[in-house]
Amino acid sequence: MPPHSHGPASILALLEHEGTHPLRGVFQMIAFERGQLLAQPDDADYIFVIRTGCLRAFLLAFDRELSLAYLRRGDMFSTHTRLQMQAGEPTQLFIAKRIAVEQVSTSHPALQHALIHGLAKVLGQTMTLLEDLAFHHARGRIARYIVRSAAHAGIGLQRGQVVPLALGMEEMAALLGTTRQTVSTEFNTMIREGAFARERRGSLRLGDVTLLKNWARGETLRGG
Repeated sequence: MPPHSHGPASILALLEHEGTHPLRGVFQMIAFERGQLLAQPDDADYIFVIRTGCLRAFLLAFDRELSLAYLRRGDMFSTHTRLQMQAGEPTQLFIAKRIAVEQVSTSHPALQHALIHGLAKVLGQTMTLLEDLAFHHARGRIARYIVRSAAHAGIGLQRGQVVPLALGMEEMAALLGTTRQTVSTEFNTMIREGAFARERRGSLRLGDVTLLKNWARGETLRGG
């Protein structure tokens, strides 16, 4: 079996196939509208796999929300954490009780690997967020988000490169622990100073990448 088939993608492919595999039998597909919360129907722990759309993982305390990660097609997660999940767009999930999945997972070890991958993704993004909040001002957080977006898309930090941004201003603000107004103000200032320019909806064209890197490192000196 090829290496790329051992992981989240193979689990999703298996669930999308109407077959008789024991794993397919324990999952059911449910749909959510944009803004709808993923609510557990009982006290049991559930495991889910995103088929289409996007789920926002966030913490809610004292009437404030802190976004930790955005999960997309093929990502897996579990409801045993204190995180809440909200559909960022129309979303379809495969969902099953954890205990039922455990009973069949011994015959499908890729499932365990995929779940660990999903947990590690949220943990990694949580650590990045904590670092941003502790050590970087809003402009530095935005710069770091752009740098991460470029790396995720496999795009080098070079003048003229177009970087896709998966999140809008409001979503970006929630992920970076600030307000939409702050993100919009800082974004426009960064454009005026030449770090990048708006390209098309959901993307930007890099300009002074040294300046962008300086901001991402927490520096304020202008690059060349």
